[in-house]
Amino acid sequence: MAPFYNPSAFDSSPLISGLAADRMTTAPHPIRIAIVFDGREFNCQPVGLPFSLEGHPPVDIVLFGAQSEAGPAASLLPELHPEGFDLVLDGRFMAGGLPDLAPEQAPNLLSGPAADFLQGLVCQLQELRQKQEINAGIIMSATDGLVTINEDHVIIGYNHGAEQMFGYTRREALGQDLKLIVPPPFTELHGGFVKRYVATREAHVLGRQRRLNARRRDGTEFPLSISFSVAEIRGNLYFTAIMRDITEYVAMEERVLQTERLAAVGNTVAHIAHEIKNPLLIIGGFARQLIKSPGLDDGARQKLSIIAEEVSSLENLIAEMRDFVRRPPAQKRPGQIAGVIQGALELFQDTFKEHNIQVRQVEAAALPSVTFDPRQVHQVLVNLFKNALEAMPGGGEITISSQVKGDKVEISVTDTGAGLSPEASANIFRPYFTTKEKGTGLGLAICQSIMEEHGGCIFADSPPGRGATFTMQLPLEEASQEAGPMSAPEGVS
Repeated sequence: MAPFYNPSAFDSSPLISGLAADRMTTAPHPIRIAIVFDGREFNCQPVGLPFSLEGHPPVDIVLFGAQSEAGPAASLLPELHPEGFDLVLDGRFMAGGLPDLAPEQAPNLLSGPAADFLQGLVCQLQELRQKQEINAGIIMSATDGLVTINEDHVIIGYNHGAEQMFGYTRREALGQDLKLIVPPPFTELHGGFVKRYVATREAHVLGRQRRLNARRRDGTEFPLSISFSVAEIRGNLYFTAIMRDITEYVAMEERVLQTERLAAVGNTVAHIAHEIKNPLLIIGGFARQLIKSPGLDDGARQKLSIIAEEVSSLENLIAEMRDFVRRPPAQKRPGQIAGVIQGALELFQDTFKEHNIQVRQVEAAALPSVTFDPRQVHQVLVNLFKNALEAMPGGGEITISSQVKGDKVEISVTDTGAGLSPEASANIFRPYFTTKEKGTGLGLAICQSIMEEHGGCIFADSPPGRGATFTMQLPLEEASQEAGPMSAPEGVS
């Protein structure tokens, strides 16, 4: 059969006429293409992964060879039924001897050099689409929210993480203005920021992490850790935001602050109770003695009785207040402390990145089981990480090292900040002593109290100007040999 090129195969074939309709469906039908080859010179490899781009029909390539040497990936040429394909490419004229593949019987058959050329294009298309599917799958399945907009502030990229975060489906978000998820007062301002960058190319927040509020579909706002980037592709700018919901982290910060406040109240109450206890004891004791004195008239005796009763009421009130603010006893159980360390670190990972702080973990060997209260030890670690963060406003490195030292498990947190003065080192665990402008001076005092209740200790080592190391030790003797792994406290991750 002589080579031929049939233009009508492109004008009337389902390959062309079906494209527009297929793109309008949610599940487009695949474009089926048959390629005839001799099994020796064909370089287009079959795609091993399923592939379907959203809004575009997939390409289904079936190979046919005239010889059995074509391999298991190809079918024999006599099995080719052209009516089952949108296009049949035969660059080697191998199908010329098959009566069913005459040009008048197969208007979708293309032979000759044009078929060879299209074979190469189809192979490249299939490979490119497979790579795009892999990349798109990685992006779409990410748990962080990824949203991309163009220069017109229109959403053109929106992954499953963003769906979960904001409550809008991809179908609802794509093509919409970004103000859909941007809360006031930035609803109108954000578009101006994008236009300014397009005009000036001057970046203010690109390449950095920030904390911002966003808006869910139900109208509620929530805090985000967000980083921005921009890509220029063929002269067009595309802005991408990678976002993480930090609602739990912010709540944890509030809990830590509330804990410090409650601890301050508790220490204040304990201090006041100590100062008032002795005067009340004296007043009440004298009043009860005077009531028993002979010669008192009824009016004086009644007044002394009232004094004694009021003193007793105050003593009971102070006792109740001390019981209220007293920290619950530790709920200790055997377990692995490594999981609690990781749980506390995860809460800070975005903040550390935002402040250019690198985290390094050094473990001499696998830690044995210890007996401890995971919530209280978690509180100690959170306090130490928070202090290290505040000690390095310009960035730095935090090293978390763990080892067994004698009969104790030792966890150290080292920062590369300015370190502590000799005065601070001597008083750092004393209640109400603080080196911070707005500190309560109770955080490390609480940490010390927790460690002492566990039968361990916490201490600081800080050569001036060379950072600080806070080391906590927990005893091993209470550990159970059959103890299983202990994860981070419930509700904390």
